[in-house]
Amino acid sequence: MADQQQFPHTYYDKADEDVAFQDYAPFRYGRVVRDPDAISRIDALRKNLDPILVDIVDGGIEAAIMEAEAAVERTARSTIIREQHDYRASLNTLDCLSVSRVSWAATADPIRMKFPAERIYEGDVFIYNDVYESAGTIGHLPDYCVVTPIFWDGRLIGFAQIFGHVNDVGGRMAGSWPSTSTSIFEEGTICPPVKLYEKGQLNEGLYDVLLRNSRFPEDLRGDIDAFVGANEVIRRRVTELCDRFGGNEVEAAFYEILDRCAEVVREKGLPLFPEGEFIGEDFIENDGLTLDKPVKLQITMRKYPDKMVLDFAGTSPQAKGPINWPVDGRHYSKWLGAFFKAQIPGIIINEGVTQVFRCRIPQGTILSPKFPAPVVSRMTCMLRMISAYTVALAKAFDGEVVADMQNIQIYGLYGQDLEGRLFLMREIFGAGSGARPYADGTDAVDLVPYSKNLPAEFIEQRFPVEVLRVGLATDSGGAGKYRGGLGYEKEIRTLVDGYYLTVTERTAFACTGIKGGKWGTPSSSIKNPGTPEEEAVYFSRDAIPVKAGDIIRLTTPGGGGWGDPLERDIDAVRMDVVRKLVSPERAEQDYGVVLDPVSHEVDQSATAQLRKRLAEERGPVKLIDRGPYAETLIKKGLLDVSDPELECLDCADDAVLDHYWKDLYKYTPRTLGGA
Repeated sequence: MADQQQFPHTYYDKADEDVAFQDYAPFRYGRVVRDPDAISRIDALRKNLDPILVDIVDGGIEAAIMEAEAAVERTARSTIIREQHDYRASLNTLDCLSVSRVSWAATADPIRMKFPAERIYEGDVFIYNDVYESAGTIGHLPDYCVVTPIFWDGRLIGFAQIFGHVNDVGGRMAGSWPSTSTSIFEEGTICPPVKLYEKGQLNEGLYDVLLRNSRFPEDLRGDIDAFVGANEVIRRRVTELCDRFGGNEVEAAFYEILDRCAEVVREKGLPLFPEGEFIGEDFIENDGLTLDKPVKLQITMRKYPDKMVLDFAGTSPQAKGPINWPVDGRHYSKWLGAFFKAQIPGIIINEGVTQVFRCRIPQGTILSPKFPAPVVSRMTCMLRMISAYTVALAKAFDGEVVADMQNIQIYGLYGQDLEGRLFLMREIFGAGSGARPYADGTDAVDLVPYSKNLPAEFIEQRFPVEVLRVGLATDSGGAGKYRGGLGYEKEIRTLVDGYYLTVTERTAFACTGIKGGKWGTPSSSIKNPGTPEEEAVYFSRDAIPVKAGDIIRLTTPGGGGWGDPLERDIDAVRMDVVRKLVSPERAEQDYGVVLDPVSHEVDQSATAQLRKRLAEERGPVKLIDRGPYAETLIKKGLLDVSDPELECLDCADDAVLDHYWKDLYKYTPRTLGGA
């Protein structure tokens, strides 16, 4: 299209990088720009732009984003949007660069690629969820994206955008998350970038089609309407800034805000990293189909004086199951680039980070799949990418990094309620965060910002479910000088026959401990615990049959520990036991602290002797401790790691594999069928 021309800007590929990565997937799938006159006008304005004005515009944008997300929370209908905050708002420039502090949200690229500027009108609202026609901006079909163009003085200057995970978009399973899908066609209705509204008029036929293909159309209608309304909040706030300060000046400020991010990362973030090459890897438990075969994510971190490149060569090929994550390199860069926030307090990470921090993805991997590969469980790649990055950072900084964590777990029930209506209860649940080199990890937190666990009263009023208990999972945090955060433990009783589902990772693999810290306890899902019918369920499953009266106990993973557990403050261990975060048995076994089981008084002499003996028996600590499941696979040659001498392999045991693989294929939704 005439509207698609290469934009000569540093956000795009440099010539030297094009040569080095010519066999890799494009860094950005869509390239859409302003006209050359606009570029000249904006560049001229930026030379004399008042920095105070840039601050005001920056603050105004962030306030608009917060107001829009609050509007969604007040007006959306599904629990996953309204209560669990699984949505994001952002502001894009005309050439689809994210100005606001959204590290991984979708963008307006597919709108600009499909619709020339002369076909975009005031009052238009676009909608899409098509993974393979989103220019690498949407990861799976439940994420509907609504985009509203922003005009000022008759001229298009940017886009307001909200995307969020809706309850159901059709497909084979209730909730549109079949963990055994083999193509995207099983995962739901595919909506390419289209106009939901044109010049303010609703396309009722299109809306009818979208709603008809959802099992919960009223939920979907409420969520999409909430997105449309919240985008209007952003549009109004941006036009108010333009009315006050001038549209040209505000648009110029957009690019100053982007360059500010790049400048701060370059000057304050990059110097903290040692130059060189560091390899990290982590493993997804399986692809949903072949349950005894882990899938590898590998990162080679290359630090240069003025930039950092993460090369994903060595990552497993595109999977048959739905764990593929099909966005582009700049979205991966923003996803991992958000970790600069920990090193540079107060920084706003936006598209500017991609000027100096880049992820490069080889063709045909789980991070660059081809249509129609299944993608609905792409969350596993999102999380394990962080874990692989953590390992690379641990090598670069000699372990002075936060330990590993897995902070998104999803469980749910579906079937027919007491009135015979189809229901789906689904909850995004947190877990323990990794210990830090100076403090314990945080207990029971969710990686999804602002997300909350569903209150018992809320669940019981809306679904045929009784919540029996919610608390912290004792002993789940990885032992260390600083302890990993604890995961949740939740028990529910179903009041009707139906199906139980889990979308989870770290059920066999554990969250990695760093620099002598031990692995966090993996998650577990047990049906009817403590009874003759007790049954453990591992890995992600989407059709586990349950009967009325069955009890399900869900435990989420603990974060990895940091540092030698035998160096943990003795009184800190005692207080953990008093608070029932650590059991007396594990206090002795992991920390070498001997306590009276009733008074919790520490036997100082016995503790000193035990710690000395445990240290002698163990020998020097290792940098990386992945836990017994991974250690066993590594020793058997079934997992390939870059630096095995840095890995703790003391807990390898063939019985571990038997434990997890005993009933590997008991539940196969292809024979049970979905709701």
